Formats: sequence, C-alpha cells, structure tokens
Amino acid sequence: MSRERFSAHALRHGVRIHRGFTLLEAIVAVAIATAFLGALAVFTVNLSASRERLARLAERLETADAVFAACERSLATAVVVDASGRAGIAGNEASLRITHAAVALGDDGESILGDRAALQISFNESSGVIELINGSARDALAAPVRAMRVRYLNESSWADAFDSAEMGAFPVGIEVSLWFAPVASVLNNANDSASDDALDDAAPVEITDSPADRTRFFRIPGAPRIDALALRRIRDGETQ
Repeated sequence: MSRERFSAHALRHGVRIHRGFTLLEAIVAVAIATAFLGALAVFTVNLSASRERLARLAERLETADAVFAACERSLATAVVVDASGRAGIAGNEASLRITHAAVALGDDGESILGDRAALQISFNESSGVIELINGSARDALAAPVRAMRVRYLNESSWADAFDSAEMGAFPVGIEVSLWFAPVASVLNNANDSASDDALDDAAPVEITDSPADRTRFFRIPGAPRIDALALRRIRDGETQ
C-alpha cells in the first residue's frame, strides 16, 4: 500500500499516524536548547560578578566610614598636649595620631572626661591597608586603598604635616581623603591565581590629578575659627 493510500485509509478509519521528528526539526530543537543554556550561563556569570562588585563597593564604604567615624569621635575630645608633653594631634600625609580623653558619666549624670587614649591611623602603601589603633584595639581595614592623604588647615593655608605641641594649638581642621583601587581591577586580580597583590596592575595614583573617592573635613572644637568665605578662598586657591 502506497503512502498516499495508507494516509487516506487512516483518515477514513480514524487511525492516528505517529511520526517522529525530522532531522531538521531535531537540529532546530538542539540549537534552541543550546542558545537557552548559553544565555542562562551568561546571566549566572553576570549575576555573580554584580554581587561581587556590590560586595567590593560595600567594603569600600565601610572602610571610609570606619576611618571617618574614628577621627570624628577622637577629635571631639582631643587634647593639644598629652600628659607626657607629646603632641595631642600630630601627623603627616600618610598617618595621623590623635590623643583624646574618654568620655564617661559622672555621679550627677553629666559628661566628664576620663583617661586619655590615642588613635593612630596609618596607611601602608605597599599593601593598600589602613590600620586603626585606638588604645588596645587594632583593626586592619581590608578594602584596597590606592592612596590616603591627610591635610591640616591653618588660618591661611593647608599644611602637609602638623604638631599641636609645637604650634601650641589645634589646626583649624583636618581633611582626610581616600582613593580606592578600581573595582574592576580588584575583581580581575581576585580571579588571577598568578597575582599575589590586589594592587599589582593598578596604575600609580597621582592624588593631585584625580578627585578622591571619599573625603571628609573635620572642624576641631577649641581650634581657631575662620569664616566660611576664608575657608572657600583657601580651597579655591589650590586649584588656581
């Protein structure tokens, strides 16, 4: 029986015809499945990279907030000279030491100043780690930092170093700026087993050529006061 006659016979008698996939249909199905799996793999990789990037950005924010919060707390009760005659505020561009008094509550509930402690902030350029030492507590902040700059504002200009014992007073304010390693560079290094340093392929930073990622300016209680216009003139003068 020919195929045409068999089909007609099947139609007259209600017989179902079962036919398999043709080669072309099988190829199309395989191509569609492959494309779907490829798109799923790309989505998974991109999702993982996005999560890692967000984690790195959060780490940078936590590092900056930890540095700024430590400075703010210590400067609120800083002293010009400590009990041994050392400067209460002393530092340069890469490190800062603040001697401060602990705050406690007296018998009448009023705040009183207690024993003195020292906050030390220092930046290790080779490892890209900022170390905070506050009394007996020591923390190494892991977010890769390309540069840290501390500047000290006097009544007429910025200074790269300061010693409150030598000056006999506080600086008007202190500015702390941080430059972080690019997130893409950190992610590439994290996936590179041949790299031991997260900063190996990051170009050296010229801190005068690019704006800082995070900057905070701290006014110090008890320091000489200058008005906002004078402060603006000092800041504008560095870019002219």
